[in-house]
Amino acid sequence: MRLWSLLHPIRTYKAWHFDRYIQFTEQWRKLVAQDPKKAFDMKWNRFYRRKFPWKNPRTLNEKLTWMEVYTDTSKWSEFTDKYEVRKHIEELGLKDILTDCYGVWNKAEEIDFDLLPEKFVLKCTHDCGSTVIVRDKSKMDRQKVIDFLNKHVAIWYGYDSCEPHYTSIKPRIMAESLIEMDNSEEFSSETTVDHKIRCIDGKAQYDMVCYDRSLESGSGGTKTIYDLYDIHVWQPMRQYLADSGVNYRDVPRPQNLERMIEIAEIIAKGFPQVRVDLYNVKGKIYFGEMTFFAFSGMNNHFTKKFQRMVGDKIRLPKAVK
Repeated sequence: MRLWSLLHPIRTYKAWHFDRYIQFTEQWRKLVAQDPKKAFDMKWNRFYRRKFPWKNPRTLNEKLTWMEVYTDTSKWSEFTDKYEVRKHIEELGLKDILTDCYGVWNKAEEIDFDLLPEKFVLKCTHDCGSTVIVRDKSKMDRQKVIDFLNKHVAIWYGYDSCEPHYTSIKPRIMAESLIEMDNSEEFSSETTVDHKIRCIDGKAQYDMVCYDRSLESGSGGTKTIYDLYDIHVWQPMRQYLADSGVNYRDVPRPQNLERMIEIAEIIAKGFPQVRVDLYNVKGKIYFGEMTFFAFSGMNNHFTKKFQRMVGDKIRLPKAVK
């Protein structure tokens, strides 16, 4: 148990009550849909033990949350959909960075596994943490995969985590080609290195490099390492990481880094901020996804100083809600 929990039994009770509230009642789902501002007030108090600064958001987390509540997030929903966003990437003239898509289905029983190649990836189009990597189809437990995907596709993602723009995305399952890992003696990872490039006003700011990803426990997991790099000079910025005791390893400068930055900025154009996730395997760049509300607006990987530094760069659009 955390120290602050021992010292603040009343606060601990409130946190427990909040957790029970979102897990066992329909009121929370209705609140997220009908009054997201109030839902965020509850969530913010639960995690940060203070009121949300609606009149003067300053940090990255605060400005992301403000935009989720007060701006038009219809494009967030459209481009967060892992299948629909592919059309947008093609329209930008970037079809060459897309993985092959083998199909999209409403439920796992509709998947004809016999038509899929020996290696592929399955994922739900509407959520986070439902990825299934199949490296050898002959060894795949088909029923286990079906049960896993059906469990996730049945969830209207976005309510528990309070991410309203997710709730309008139709739950589906898609299959795509597997991006092979680019391991070498210089650097190796248990999963393909993920470059999460934060762009503000269409300009790349930094690269949150993700490796050794723990897929079994969702998008984050306890093993996943999130590192931070100045994307333009490719130097670590770990002084701005709040995580302690992490065994960071220097990630080699990606091949065609300049092209990767160019692609991220093409995709990010027109948005006050967005995180563009890319893979770069031996100089071949692949699109991952667009993320508008990273870590549900509760990104605690960064120090308060860095949160403020990034937040100061984001110019909030005019409120429309």
